[in-house]
Amino acid sequence: MDNKVKKIVAISSSPSKGRNSDTMLDHFISGMENYGKDLISVEKFYLDDIYLDHYDYGNRLGPTEKEVDFKNLALKMDKADGIVIATPTYNFSVPASLKNLVDRIRFIALDLDKKNVLGQPVGKFKRHRMFFLVSGGSPKLVQKILFFLFPPFWLRVVFMYYGSFKLNAFYSGDTKSFQNPKILKKCFKKGERFAKRVI
Repeated sequence: MDNKVKKIVAISSSPSKGRNSDTMLDHFISGMENYGKDLISVEKFYLDDIYLDHYDYGNRLGPTEKEVDFKNLALKMDKADGIVIATPTYNFSVPASLKNLVDRIRFIALDLDKKNVLGQPVGKFKRHRMFFLVSGGSPKLVQKILFFLFPPFWLRVVFMYYGSFKLNAFYSGDTKSFQNPKILKKCFKKGERFAKRVI
C-alpha cells in the first residue's frame, strides 16, 4: 500500500437510472469509499449522458472534435488504476452503448504498433484492475452453467484482449436487484474488497 490516491472510473451503462445495475454500482462505490476513505477517488459516469459516434474507420484512432465528453472519459479510463462497469443484460449481451464504448476505446487500450505472437495488437490495460457488475433476468445457476453466453464472460474476454488479467465480476439474476438488500449488501462488500486490491 502506498499513499498515492488511486483513481477509479465507474461507468453505468444502463439507460434506466436508479434501477438494477445502476443501484448495484452505487452500493459498490459506497463500499469502495468506505474502505478507501482518503486513499481512492471515484468518478461515476452515465454512459447515456456521453455523446459518441458509432465505431467506424474514420474514428478508429480516437475521439472526433465533437466528442468532448467521450475524450474526457477515455483519458480518465486510460489513467485510472481501476475501472468498474455496471451493465444490464440485454438478450445475453450488453446495451449497444457499452459495446460501442468498448469498440471506441481501442485507441487507449491497444498498442497498434506492436503485435503479439498471434499477430494481434498488444493490450495496454496491464495495470488496470477491472470489475463488472451485471444484472439480468436469468437465475444465477443458469448463468453459471451457460457463463459463456452472458456479459461477464464477454467483458472478461474483451479486457483480457486489452491487456488486463485483474478481472472480477458479480452477476445478479434478480429482476428487482435495486430493491434486494442482500444483493446490494454483496455489492457493498465487493466494493470494499475491490478497493483493498487497488490500494
